[in-house]
Amino acid sequence: MPILCALVGATGVGKTKLSLSLAKEFRAEIISMDSRQIYKDFCIGTAQPSKEAQQAIPHHLVDFFPPTESFSVGEFVRNVKTLLRANPQTSYILVGGTGMYLQALTEGLAEIPQVSEEVRLHCESILAREGLDALYKKVQEIDPDSAQMILPQDRQRLLRALEVSIQTGRKFSEVRNDRKGGLGNVRTFWLDRDRTTLYANIDKRVIQMVDDGWKEEVESLLSNVPLTAPAWQSLGYKEWVSCIQGRISPQEVIESVQQGTRRYAKRQITWFRHQTVAERVNLDEEFEKIFVEMSQKLVR
Repeated sequence: MPILCALVGATGVGKTKLSLSLAKEFRAEIISMDSRQIYKDFCIGTAQPSKEAQQAIPHHLVDFFPPTESFSVGEFVRNVKTLLRANPQTSYILVGGTGMYLQALTEGLAEIPQVSEEVRLHCESILAREGLDALYKKVQEIDPDSAQMILPQDRQRLLRALEVSIQTGRKFSEVRNDRKGGLGNVRTFWLDRDRTTLYANIDKRVIQMVDDGWKEEVESLLSNVPLTAPAWQSLGYKEWVSCIQGRISPQEVIESVQQGTRRYAKRQITWFRHQTVAERVNLDEEFEKIFVEMSQKLVR
């Protein structure tokens, strides 16, 4: 199999540095497993790899998908399988924090039943009547496992989880576990570190995003991407829209994104701890030591 390994972990944990070093060492290319980095021109706030990194190591499924369209787990799997078939001699490293992508690729896609128009309209009426926060809380009550891996502002996936649960009478997470067609086991490393350090890194990274021109990126996107586009559901983007429109301050945006990202990281950690068969790697140790040990494991 041309997949060398998978590196998973919470946002901000330090996946990029290690993945680039390993890709260089093994002459591998990187396949992103990040559901937000796919969107074209939504670069800074989704922490897409830098242009320099992408020039040094070929990256796939980054900054390529129209922001006005929805990208499903099934599309991710199909894209990866197509890439693997076309390049059987190339080695790849899967890198990202969207655990559902790795699960679907290795274990197979679930056969999600069709949802009736009646159920669809019922769920959309809940959203229209009670709002997005209420929709998220309802998914949490019905299916906490699904809620762990869906951003609270991700309207599309929240509706999907609720619709399928109502339609089938089963949790969406249970329906998703009825899978077939996976690639099989991929050696997976779960990159982790001390929670206090992780949260501090997240807070610093948000500040760096602002310094890198995140607000200006949003101002540019507003001129050509409608606010109904799925890409705007990425954490922080609608907050910056509110700031640009004068409803909240830049400092409020920063604090909101920092808090939201820490919460999301916590949910990711829970997912990788309980849903993924992986070897834990402590990134608090010396980087060179980690790199050498992982390199040795990958050549065995």
